[in-house]
Amino acid sequence: MSIDLKSIKDSSTLLNPLNNFQPEDISFEVRSDPLTGETGRVFNLQYNSPGRPDIKEVVRKSENMPCPFCPEALGSSTPMFPKKLVLEGRIKVGDATLIPNFIPFDKYAAVSIMSKEHYVGIEDLTPKKMSDSFWAAILFIKRIIAVDPRVKYFYVNWNYMPQSGSSLIHPHLQVNCGYNPTNYHKMQIEGYKRYEYENNSDFWQDFMVFEKEHGDRYIGETRCTFWVMSYVSQTFLPDIWCIFKKHHSFAEIERDELLDFLKGLSGVFSYMAAEELFSFNISIYSIKNASGFRINAKICPRLLPRAIGNSDRSYLQVLHKESYSIKPPESVCPIVRGYFNKQDYKVV
Repeated sequence: MSIDLKSIKDSSTLLNPLNNFQPEDISFEVRSDPLTGETGRVFNLQYNSPGRPDIKEVVRKSENMPCPFCPEALGSSTPMFPKKLVLEGRIKVGDATLIPNFIPFDKYAAVSIMSKEHYVGIEDLTPKKMSDSFWAAILFIKRIIAVDPRVKYFYVNWNYMPQSGSSLIHPHLQVNCGYNPTNYHKMQIEGYKRYEYENNSDFWQDFMVFEKEHGDRYIGETRCTFWVMSYVSQTFLPDIWCIFKKHHSFAEIERDELLDFLKGLSGVFSYMAAEELFSFNISIYSIKNASGFRINAKICPRLLPRAIGNSDRSYLQVLHKESYSIKPPESVCPIVRGYFNKQDYKVV
C-alpha cells in the first residue's frame, strides 16, 4: 500500500489586538489530495455558526415567484425529450419527474424534480423522499448508455437551497452525460491511473483500507458504500467523500443499492441539520466501462459565513483554484460519525 498523505505545516506571526498586541502564531497546513494531487489550505480557527436565516421567509418569497417544478405548472412550463430519446417525453418515477434541462451543461442534460412539494427541509430529506428522483436520474443515464454508445461520462448533481447556487427552492437534481469529463473528474481519472501505474495496485481499495485503519477521517460504511472526511476539502467547512466499494458505473446500480447510498447520505444530512448547515452541493462521478474507477460522491456544505451575507467562496477558490477549510476534517469527523451511526442500518 502506497497511500501518501502529504502536508506542509507552517505558521504566520501577528500581533494580536485581542491580546494586548502580543505575538501570536497562526498555524496552517498545505495539504495534497491523495488522488488528484490538488492542494488546499487547512486551518483550525474559531468558528460559530451564524445560524439559519429565516427559512420560512425565503420559502415564502419563493412561493410568490413562478415555479415551473410545482405540479400546477410542470406540464405546461417544462420541456420534453424527443421521442427517440424518451418515448413518453418525460421520465416519471413515483413523485419524481425527470425533464430536459433548459441549460444543457452537456450533450444530454436533465433535471430530476424530487417531489410535488415546493420546499423540503434538510431534516426531511429521507431515503424514501430522495429515492424516486435519484432512480429517475439513473434510469435516464441507463437510457443514454443504450441510445448513444459514445457517451462515457455521467454525473448526478444537486444544488440545495440558494447558498449552493440553486435558482429554485423546489428540490431537484441535475444529470449530465457527455463525451468529455469535467476538470475535477479528469483529475480523478488521471490520479487513479497514475497510482495504478506507480504502485501496481488499486487506489480505491488501498485508500479505503488506509483510512479505516488510521480512523482519523473514517466515518463509516454501509453495505455498498464507504464514507470518509476529505483530506483536502473543497469548501469552507470540511466536506465528505463517499466511495462505492465495487461499482464502477451507474449502469451497474440497482435500486436497493441506491437506497443503501441514500441511507448514508441521510446520516450526513442529520449532521448538517444539527450543525445548522442548511445548504449543500453534491456531485456523483461515474464512467462507463472503466474497471479501475469507482463511483464516488462529494458532499460539500455551503453557507453564508457572516450576517453581512458574504459568500463562502473568495479569490483563492475562484481565481487560484485553491481550496481552504477553516476546520481540519479530523476535528469534524467524530461529530459526523455520531450522526451517521444513528441511521437505521448496520454500519460495518
